[in-house]
Amino acid sequence: MIRNALCSFALLVLFATSAIAAPQFSGKKSQYQGFDRYDFEVDGKQVTVVTPKEAAAGNPWLWHGEFFGHKTEPDVMLLNKGFHIVYMHVPNMLGSPTAVAHWNALYKELTEKYGLAKKPALTGLSRGGLYAYNWAAANPEKVACIYGDAPVCDFKSWPGGKGKGKGSAGEWKRTLEVYGFADEAEALAYDQNPVDKLEPLAKAGIPLLHVYGDADDVVPWDENTGVIAERYKKLGGAIELIAKPGIGHHPHGLEDPTPIVNFVVKYAAVEPIYEEQPAKKVVPRDGLGNVLKKLNAGQPVKIAYLGGSITAANGWRVKTREWFQKEFPKAKVEEIHAAIGGTGSDLGVFRVQHDALQYQPDLLFVEFSVNDGGAQPEQIWKAMEGIVRQTWKANPETDICFVYTFKVGYEEPTRRGMCSRAAAADEMLAEHYGIPSVNFCVDVVKREGEGTLVFQSAEKPADGVIQFSTDGVHPLDGGHDLYAGDVAAAVEQMIDLPPVDHAAKLATPFVADNWEAAKMIPLQPSMLKGNWEKLANTEQLQKSFGNRLGQIWHASEPGSELTFKFRGSLAQLYDLLGPNGGQVSVTVDGKTRDKLVARFDSYCTYHRLALLKVANDLDPTAVHTVTIKLDAEQPDRQPVAFRLKDPETELKSPKYTGTNIWVGQIQLLGDLVTE
Repeated sequence: MIRNALCSFALLVLFATSAIAAPQFSGKKSQYQGFDRYDFEVDGKQVTVVTPKEAAAGNPWLWHGEFFGHKTEPDVMLLNKGFHIVYMHVPNMLGSPTAVAHWNALYKELTEKYGLAKKPALTGLSRGGLYAYNWAAANPEKVACIYGDAPVCDFKSWPGGKGKGKGSAGEWKRTLEVYGFADEAEALAYDQNPVDKLEPLAKAGIPLLHVYGDADDVVPWDENTGVIAERYKKLGGAIELIAKPGIGHHPHGLEDPTPIVNFVVKYAAVEPIYEEQPAKKVVPRDGLGNVLKKLNAGQPVKIAYLGGSITAANGWRVKTREWFQKEFPKAKVEEIHAAIGGTGSDLGVFRVQHDALQYQPDLLFVEFSVNDGGAQPEQIWKAMEGIVRQTWKANPETDICFVYTFKVGYEEPTRRGMCSRAAAADEMLAEHYGIPSVNFCVDVVKREGEGTLVFQSAEKPADGVIQFSTDGVHPLDGGHDLYAGDVAAAVEQMIDLPPVDHAAKLATPFVADNWEAAKMIPLQPSMLKGNWEKLANTEQLQKSFGNRLGQIWHASEPGSELTFKFRGSLAQLYDLLGPNGGQVSVTVDGKTRDKLVARFDSYCTYHRLALLKVANDLDPTAVHTVTIKLDAEQPDRQPVAFRLKDPETELKSPKYTGTNIWVGQIQLLGDLVTE
């Protein structure tokens, strides 16, 4: 009940915020499997559209090539997920150019008049494969994916019967007629069957799924699906095959159509729909075959750890590197420390290149499920997918592993066998990309239930009981031992999985507006006006924060400015907050914010890394101008007073006086524009 309620709520939110309203169709209205069905005419042909009770964001749809109404289970499951189901009645045209022309007219009608998604999923059952593939080859930019069910991919095989199949004399005669062939010789010489024109599909990155019976003597799989698979793979395309041993042309489909539905949803849903995910200690997925191959060969390996304070501590990060070194003594295992306390994936996506990828890791652990705990799944997907895609763009042989740490509060979903919301969002992304994951919460909560661990305690518990933490978040040594042990157990489960080239996984994003374009750009002297100065390498702030910020620039004179131009949607400064931080005005495209922004807050008894968000939700195609100007007015220092022993005296000291700003990097979703 809880899961269904949450799913329904997530669906309602997505529907309410969809940029495209659910369409209202004309024509004769009836019922199909409990859903509204509309029949009307387009381009002189009858069209059937079945509508979901509530449309998913962007109005995704599945387009049948032939035999609509046969094997209805996938249709019903997709309707329940907010998909529309579409069929055009052109049964005797066998995917001919005339049929493709009719489909073109229907596509235009459905996308322009009714607002259906620009990229439908196509399904070709038997002869329906000719329709789906021929239309896709003519319109590759308009296709999300293709699902073939024992599809005809070469009419010489069926209905021609020129190979091992039975063929159909009547349908072969019809083929010659609808394609306009003068005779059989011309038909046999025809080189525009689906098997012949896969290159446009591969270039467009269209994923394929074929379900077939390996005893099919009507549409032999090795003359159709087998040829498609061999040629598509050679072209770099992605195809998944599900064989049914001993099955002929019938029955079609699968007893459990879930793999079919998941395939369509994965590639044709306009945006993913958040759902709770089961909490499993280890989900191997595609494994860690690349890094394990190098470790087993005794080659040098670099392991990067991207995360927050739990990873920054000398705990599971250090212990796992030591475990890898011990387990693979011939390999030199080097650590890349890319963790910063108090940060989530929204910063991680901007700094992953600078802090991790530039050092060419073989394995990247990503830990943000605690610090992302307050973020919406949609935001988590944007940032985490940006991390994944940047990593594999840099090196498609780098393995990635998501880890989910524990904090008090996460025990509730874990006891129900479910992930925390942040971890569930990560799991959905991990499933899309085949990324293995390790859920540390499972072991922690299990042990607490057995009485061998306490989540949070200031006092050391009885012998044999692990004191996990003093604050409910940051593990003590015993907690870090559990985390490291979970990683070791996970690696052992994945030890036999083969290496994977992750490049092909980048063909289809999980969310279209992911933050793959996130980047950090160092300040340049040409951007600065006023008394800006570089911090020397010997200065304490540069020594403390230069590894993250790069070269830090400092200004203290009011009126000092930083100005830059960029083409993109978001810009922010990677800077420092401090006890003597000042205030700045922010101007974007000539408009200045009403309020100054302080580079000081109630925690500022020391300097720490921070983000100054200056522009968001801008036109990504336009060039924007940003100016940050240091103001003469100091911020109110009273918010920090409760942390001081003698606030009246200390707040008057030089430590808490000044108009200072320290900036290291500009973070952009887009590109810097230089003149």
